[in-house]
Amino acid sequence: GVGRIESVVRSLQGSLRMNNTELHKQGLLLFAEILTRQPEEIKLFTSSAMCRDAGRALQEAVSSPVLEVAAEAVKAISAFLRKDHQSVPPVQYRELRALLEAMLSRCADFSQTPLNRRPLGHASNRDSEKAILRRGKFLLSTLEGFRNACRLAVEFQSEPSAQENPFTAPSAEKEDTLEAFSEFLLSACDSLCIPMVMRHSEQATHPNLMEVFLSILHSLFVIVPHMKEKFSKKLASSSFIRLTLELKARFCGSLSHSALNQVCSSFLYYMTLNLLSAPEKTGPPSQEELSAVSAFLQHGLPQISSRSPESLAFLSDRQYVEGTARQRQYCILLLFYLAYIYEDRFVSEAELFVAVQSFLLSLQDQGERPPLVIFRASIYLLAICQDKDGALDEV
Repeated sequence: GVGRIESVVRSLQGSLRMNNTELHKQGLLLFAEILTRQPEEIKLFTSSAMCRDAGRALQEAVSSPVLEVAAEAVKAISAFLRKDHQSVPPVQYRELRALLEAMLSRCADFSQTPLNRRPLGHASNRDSEKAILRRGKFLLSTLEGFRNACRLAVEFQSEPSAQENPFTAPSAEKEDTLEAFSEFLLSACDSLCIPMVMRHSEQATHPNLMEVFLSILHSLFVIVPHMKEKFSKKLASSSFIRLTLELKARFCGSLSHSALNQVCSSFLYYMTLNLLSAPEKTGPPSQEELSAVSAFLQHGLPQISSRSPESLAFLSDRQYVEGTARQRQYCILLLFYLAYIYEDRFVSEAELFVAVQSFLLSLQDQGERPPLVIFRASIYLLAICQDKDGALDEV
């Protein structure tokens, strides 16, 4: 075991010094293979120094100007970011951070190189489609690596040995901790992952890329709990409610992409609860109210995969509304309400006004009392829509 990984890392370091792209790729492939196949119960790295050297070799490889080499390095980094590979105390958080920074900046460089736009002719079109596809693949690999880093941070929360770092010099203490690493993950996601994904999705939308991306956002609520309300507000203000609902509508109807639907639903679930718990002027809802909201969100969110016009029609339904449909209406109403609060207005005021009114009348007809949060949200939306649209018919 020990000697073998040591010699693999040494030969990888050696090959990177040579001017031979094929050799670089082969060395990385082999390393990734070993990292992936190693059984979890047998530690591959028995010393912290060995782990650090491996990380540094990968950092050098991922910064390679040759795209194929960088791409193999990203896959190897993903395999390297596994708890059993990283848990030789003391965990090298600063090294991990440097490795992720190198990976993200390589991806950012690649996603910003201009697509070769040749003058007219079909070839140039096909070339740019291919280039967009290649970017998408590289971005997906990078996000998978970043997701593994997030998973590590979550797993290390329950590992006492991963939190205290008895061997670091006092001066380095602040940076070399799980807490600092967690904050780094949040800021790297905010400044690099989100902009890269948003830019890419203007050209193409891959359901599996979005699934990895949203699972990263969702995990950050757990990784940096004291920032979850602030982060949720930032996401809501950047149209993430609309974005997630659009993904559901586009890919998750008719039971397809159930993994994406699951991730979208739990992302919206936590984001909604975070936004409702954020202390606003009114003060947060009571624990009792939050558990009522939590219950209908859990049932209703996975069922929602309609576009906004259908959602509005569903909200306006004056037929008898049974229990599960009602929960779905609550979810839709709450999402429209939060989107409106954060200036993400993707349905017209006049239509929303009519839908909310019908919804309230239907509750009245059926003698139902909705959770207080829903009643508040309805009144708020009616007031906002009335305000925005003075020309609404006096009803």
